[in-house]
Amino acid sequence: MVTAITSSTALSYTPSFELLNRWVIEKQLCCYCGTCAGVCPRIVLNEKLPVLIDYCSACGNCYKHCPQTYTPVKEIEKETFPGTNKEDYLGYYEKCVLAQSTDESILSIAQNGGLVTTLLIHALETGMIDGAIVTVADKDWRPKPILARTPEEIKKAAGSKYVMSPIMLAYRTVINDPSIKKVAIVGLPCQVKAARKLQMEPIIPVENGKIELIIALFCHMNFSYEGLISETVKKTLNIDLSEVKKFDISKGKFKVFTKDGKQVELPVKELAKYSWSSCSSCTDFTGRLADISVGNAGAIDNNWNIAIVRSKKAMELLNDVVKAGKLRIAECGDALNAVLKDARKKAERREKISEITYQYFSELGVPSEEVQAYFTLLTLGGASSEELSKVLKVSAAELDSILKKLHEKGWLIKQENYYIPTRPSTVIRIEAARFNNLIKKILERESELEGIYARKFG
Repeated sequence: MVTAITSSTALSYTPSFELLNRWVIEKQLCCYCGTCAGVCPRIVLNEKLPVLIDYCSACGNCYKHCPQTYTPVKEIEKETFPGTNKEDYLGYYEKCVLAQSTDESILSIAQNGGLVTTLLIHALETGMIDGAIVTVADKDWRPKPILARTPEEIKKAAGSKYVMSPIMLAYRTVINDPSIKKVAIVGLPCQVKAARKLQMEPIIPVENGKIELIIALFCHMNFSYEGLISETVKKTLNIDLSEVKKFDISKGKFKVFTKDGKQVELPVKELAKYSWSSCSSCTDFTGRLADISVGNAGAIDNNWNIAIVRSKKAMELLNDVVKAGKLRIAECGDALNAVLKDARKKAERREKISEITYQYFSELGVPSEEVQAYFTLLTLGGASSEELSKVLKVSAAELDSILKKLHEKGWLIKQENYYIPTRPSTVIRIEAARFNNLIKKILERESELEGIYARKFG
């Protein structure tokens, strides 16, 4: 049993698919990671959403492990990245490097430098993992998550798809295969959150299906299959999918490379209408909770990767692969600034959303200091009064007055010296009710006001 913060009163509930549907799916926050269906046989995925096909046992696994529900980021970072550096927009990391595979067969199929493929194959061959959850594409470039058990299967997953893939759906295979003791997962930042939650709170015995390595892929946004492939590639660009070699997004362009050596491109901004709904509120570009994050932003050229190595485990793996002569690496240099720029740009989405909503609440007459305190709590995921005082730069006495008013309004819950923001949808309903009540009171005086007007002006 956990406590849901839905108003000024804490309500008790059991996590279930009903809650997942209410707080994530219906609000278009589902990132189609496949975790819910991966951990529960009663849930399946249609083209866009999870669907419950049987009764819900209320085990809570779908809700608890969803990356769009509460994620204990601070606890995960403390346990996973002890003693490492931290940058506000990039998160914790040990080191940043440029990397390229020395295997020409991998480079010939890789998106860029073949780093992810090289790391996974080495981890598999050295016994670090027994398999890797990756995404392959069928002949129509439709993504499909698989559990790769051989180097050949890992190679089939090389290259970016740019279409939402329910990568965690393949975790169901891990659950049902006792031979898979340790597994790696390659996913987008949102999917990485789900993987970490499963790692921190496994649903199966720890000796089986242990998540050993998590690799994140840089991500500005991702798209629906219908929008990117069917509408853009097939119809707008008039390209036969059987002729496509690979896709790429770089320098503001979506690029299609064909097998006959041609390259067709168009501005990424023209694809915005096809982006996945949950992408609009995502602020993580690099995958802050991964062991290692990989992309191409700022790299020497398209044949290199940039890697943000976060955990000591990932650092040891990278060093081992380099020592084995399977990777060539170079200093990150100014490339990290390019990644930082992209990470900052994506993080600013949250700030823009907050600024717009801040304005609306201010127009409703909510004091600016109260709005600022609430959105700071929302951004931090909760905080102590000491933390809030430092961030807001106000005295303890001033903050105490602000928090007391927010608590009375039902905008937050106080748990000893820790404050948790009420769900935004609840806050909006609270303020809408207050505003409607005010209008009702004004309307009750309408006849009196009209009487005054009539006596003065006829």
